[in-house]
Amino acid sequence: MRDPIEELKSTRVFSHLSSQSPEYADRAAQFVEIIAPILATTIQHFPLYTRHDAHHGFQVVRRLENVLLKDCLEIGSSKSLGAPELFLLIAAAYAHDLGMTVFPGEEPALRTTLDLPEHGWETSVPLTDYLRREHSKRGGAYIHQNALAMGVPENLVAPLDWIMKSHNLSVSELEANLRKPFAADGRVLDVRQLAAILCSADAIEFSDTRVLDGVVDLARQTAGDAAAISFRENRKHDCIRDSLAVTDDGQVVVSGTFDDGDVLALAHRTFDDMEGWIRGYCDIDRQSKIPRLKIRPEPFVRRLDLPGATFERLGVRMSKRAVIDLIASNAVWKRSTGAPIRELVQNAVEACRFRMHHSSPADDYQPQVRIEFDRARHTVTVTDNGCGMSLRTILNHFLSVASSRAKEPAYASKSYAPIARFGTGFWSVFTVATKADIRSLAFEAGNDKGIGLQFEVSLDELKDYTVFRDCPMSPGTSVTLSLIEDIVVDDVFEQCRNLLVRAAVPIDLVLDGVVEEIPEIVPDVTPTQLLGAKMSAMEADGLHTFQWRGERPGVEVAIGLVYRLEEQKVTFRLNEHTSVISRLDRTSGIYTTAVCGFFAPLRPSTICLDLWRVGTAVANIQSPQGIEYSLDRGQVLESEQSIKMGRAITQCIHDGYRAFLQERGAYNPESIYRLTVESELSGGNVFDQYTGHELSVAAEDYPDLLCFRLYEVAPSRKFQQATIHHLDWPGLRKLSGTCVVAQTRLSFPAPDGEFRGLYPEQLTELAYIAAAIIKHCEGSPEPLYLLEANRRASMLFDADPTGTVQTVALTLGPGASNAHLLMQRWRLQNLTLNPDEHQIIAEVQGRWTGALYSRDFENPLGTPYAFLGRHRVVIKTGSKLHEHCSALAEQKRLIKLADLIDDLQLHSQGFDPEAVRALI
Repeated sequence: MRDPIEELKSTRVFSHLSSQSPEYADRAAQFVEIIAPILATTIQHFPLYTRHDAHHGFQVVRRLENVLLKDCLEIGSSKSLGAPELFLLIAAAYAHDLGMTVFPGEEPALRTTLDLPEHGWETSVPLTDYLRREHSKRGGAYIHQNALAMGVPENLVAPLDWIMKSHNLSVSELEANLRKPFAADGRVLDVRQLAAILCSADAIEFSDTRVLDGVVDLARQTAGDAAAISFRENRKHDCIRDSLAVTDDGQVVVSGTFDDGDVLALAHRTFDDMEGWIRGYCDIDRQSKIPRLKIRPEPFVRRLDLPGATFERLGVRMSKRAVIDLIASNAVWKRSTGAPIRELVQNAVEACRFRMHHSSPADDYQPQVRIEFDRARHTVTVTDNGCGMSLRTILNHFLSVASSRAKEPAYASKSYAPIARFGTGFWSVFTVATKADIRSLAFEAGNDKGIGLQFEVSLDELKDYTVFRDCPMSPGTSVTLSLIEDIVVDDVFEQCRNLLVRAAVPIDLVLDGVVEEIPEIVPDVTPTQLLGAKMSAMEADGLHTFQWRGERPGVEVAIGLVYRLEEQKVTFRLNEHTSVISRLDRTSGIYTTAVCGFFAPLRPSTICLDLWRVGTAVANIQSPQGIEYSLDRGQVLESEQSIKMGRAITQCIHDGYRAFLQERGAYNPESIYRLTVESELSGGNVFDQYTGHELSVAAEDYPDLLCFRLYEVAPSRKFQQATIHHLDWPGLRKLSGTCVVAQTRLSFPAPDGEFRGLYPEQLTELAYIAAAIIKHCEGSPEPLYLLEANRRASMLFDADPTGTVQTVALTLGPGASNAHLLMQRWRLQNLTLNPDEHQIIAEVQGRWTGALYSRDFENPLGTPYAFLGRHRVVIKTGSKLHEHCSALAEQKRLIKLADLIDDLQLHSQGFDPEAVRALI
């Protein structure tokens, strides 16, 4: 290797610079002369790395000649690079790794800041981690501080910094950060193109001097994963050396001889990555005013041999056709003709959101999406004026299955959350269409008009190539679907409309020229929406409706309720036996949630009443941040963010419900409790389930709406004379005493020899009699309260880890046999809001579904279990059954546990399953 300045002056790039501007040539030489000794110290900190010194910079400058068109280095050519551009390329080629070493005079500050050891500090982990992590920032900052001494014109410091950083940026980050050009010497500098040129040259820098002498042996002898990685990386360069060339027409050819399969596999993976990078760099170059790259975005010609062995890159083999057929099948999209159009509209809205995010107010950007349904042509066209797609985006994402642009670091950022997720949505269109015609032009600053790309995709003729034709257009994208013959345009229109709850950007829905604007806020819940065809019964039944809309951070909600007035009191009853549910339109009880305006079913958090039986709600989550979906977007998957947003929605619903209660003079515990019970009429009162975190959520989010009715038990008083307490949660917390409830069906023999039964909701008076017996027998001065069988009582029972069950014998009449009523009891002083303390053995799904409670109790039948309805069973602590169930739960054998409880249920019915015989 020669002197760094001599090496630089031997290159065509430097000669071209000298012929244009001796001043810039002197500056380039001055720059290299100053940073060469600094770069030479990199090895002191990274002794196992490939070469990162001035000679590596020289090799990158030489590779510029390989990647550039010949005219770029010829005086007088329209493609010729100017002096500032050549200077920037040379400086960045040498300095792009400048931050990987310690600068002159910097050692004391780093020692203090990073708390470096006295000995071996040069290669200490804190230092090397810091240099690796910050090197792209450090190099530019050092040049900025020393620009005058290094010969860098002050107006070129910023563009040089960006070009140096570019090799650490993804192509999408490079595009995003360098959209706006710089200027120098009276000419525009396309720094983004210069960065693409430099990165292309740096990527193909394979040379016979890339590996430092002795590094391979040193890496082989050094222990640890980092040394093993370094060994393979250096051996990769050793085996290829300078056997990488670019043909005159831009084709990359690479060859090498290997003696290690792992190193050969690494080489292949490296070239896979390089092919992707170069495709992106070529796409950037193509968008530039004067394209300059010679290197082609095509697969490399590879001749990588492993003598004496056969090396096959098997990996996971897939049939491209089969995968696309599956992704585009009704097996995924469930035969919804509207869903594929929604996917296109989501793409269009996403493009507008992205462009809007990167536009300033001065741009006066007005986003617009248009969905046109044409009966005569049997087509659907979705058009937007968003960010559009470059060739790279089309190839790498739009036409690549499961390659979502949302995964790119520059696309999804802390300040921007994309709607896109999987990269499969486009392919859904082939469940309704035979062909898609696409036109797109990527937005660039100032390009209100330009030449876009036009192409078509068809699964009937799935080709291994795509023909792109130029088409004049404005920035944005248009997709026209030619529908399958038996698809009805009106059905697609209606299903698509139902999936658009509101518009995140202006959306026009057009059917044969008739335009409908999608509302830009969550629409009100109207009486017609609530009652549908039953609107005619509204006056006769004395029905009224209540509408409300509001917001919480991140969500917007509209609710509607149907109610009656009896003696000026609000009620959800239609009559003595049923609620207003019988008058609701069948579809109004469907809870509608959306994300960015697109219908997306989401499980709500705990709500204080059975809203869907007396009204409905429409909610929109304003940002897709953190929201995950099923593949067809038919369901929002549970995640930390979806739980948070679901909770915000229900808080908003409660805001509206409070407004309703206050308006109707019913904002008090007694009325709230009564209305909650009325909302659960006709099958809504589900209480035989473990309630988990519901009490803790209710106590935090709506303590005023969580209300209870407690009958104070006194043996001397009949049920009709009992003192009744109506309390909200804060009021209940001030109370002490024991509570009981009967939530299990009571069976008793009838005179005809058959067994009759009473459901828990019918047992309140009998339960009071049983509670009075308990009170009399125990003689405790502590208050005893009876609750009605509902979910609020279940929440309290679940929240007492010491709660138990107790069987009380009742005489139902003269000559009648005793009936045994199972009572659940707990103490108000023992309630905990932490579900982890609820003493639940496990929750299971299978032949039996529900929760197993660990409780201490006595069963008159002698069995160590008791079922509390369909989905709860209490297991006696200390029993062999409890020990066995706990062991299965600890082993995560939940299906086996579900089978066991199903057999217990058979045992409770008088059968004798062998699986439980030894446990009872």
